[in-house]
Amino acid sequence: MSRRTELASAVATIKAKGKGGIPKIGQVELTDKTLYLNVAVKGQAGIVNLVDVNTRREVGITNIDGNKLNAGRDYVIDGIRVLWGQDANLKAQNWGTIKNLMPAEFLAAEFRIKQAGTVLVDMPITDLMIDPFVAFRSLSTSPLIRSNLEFEIEIEYPKNVSVPTDKEYNVRFEFRSHQAKR
Repeated sequence: MSRRTELASAVATIKAKGKGGIPKIGQVELTDKTLYLNVAVKGQAGIVNLVDVNTRREVGITNIDGNKLNAGRDYVIDGIRVLWGQDANLKAQNWGTIKNLMPAEFLAAEFRIKQAGTVLVDMPITDLMIDPFVAFRSLSTSPLIRSNLEFEIEIEYPKNVSVPTDKEYNVRFEFRSHQAKR
């Protein structure tokens, strides 16, 4: 059984049982986790990599540390959402989901997660902007980000388009996931 199949099976089993505690399937421990990343998008254009080797965990900005997961820790993502803010301080935003406050340039962009030459998530930004009461856009494929391999999270803007610089434009990406620890 492949690691991806084992993790997907473990997630399905845990969701079906709905029991508390730290779930274990074989040698895999699962923990619910929301990864997040706050980004200033003011003036962005082209392809913008949101995480790299220099990304450091900082409470209020991100809980992602670099672009490679520690050995034995994989993440299965089952939902993503994008929140919006316009305050100068990325750590203290009044995050919301009102699309009409966002610049059209950002809404026209595409969002991707890639690893090892494989595109795991590829969709327009607008597909991630859901009604605030629903919150997360479910992912039917439950992409797996594997440990010890670099991954990319990026935004691609249409050619010759950039987010205006006239005011603060910030976004918060949240990834509802299951951390699988072996």
